[in-house]
Amino acid sequence: MAAGIEGPSDDMTAFEDYAPDALVRAAFCSEANFSSWADPRGVELEISRIMYPAPRLQADALAGGIFHYGNRYFLQCVEGPREAVEAIYRRNLDDVRHRNTELLVVEPIQQRMFPENTMNYVSMRRQLLELLDRHGIGEFDPYRITSGMLEEFLQMYAETHR
Repeated sequence: MAAGIEGPSDDMTAFEDYAPDALVRAAFCSEANFSSWADPRGVELEISRIMYPAPRLQADALAGGIFHYGNRYFLQCVEGPREAVEAIYRRNLDDVRHRNTELLVVEPIQQRMFPENTMNYVSMRRQLLELLDRHGIGEFDPYRITSGMLEEFLQMYAETHR
């Protein structure tokens, strides 16, 4: 995975490197900020609301991806036309349930890994923790994930979801 971004960056200009209809993959992370918003029935309901927003954007129909939540952190990997992926990222920035949103990678892709109009929750907790442990990270903290680690995670996902 050739990262379009490594380390701190100007997140808003990262997308401008690509044509509006170019296929891109972006990964970003954030911290949960919904203690005051969370439903007393549990965090799962709030995660479902994040994954399936209402009203939906046209971007939601054009993009696809995966979503992981753990240790009060979110990791999202979204792909599709640049404008759609960027719109989803911007919505995340404006969502009060997220804070400290950081763009980890934006890169061009030739082929989609995720179908349009899908956002799947991925637990894979054991596999993800094993991956992080191999890289000296003891707990899920997506801010420490490198583009190489993200590529490994996506490959693990692809192998288990064929």
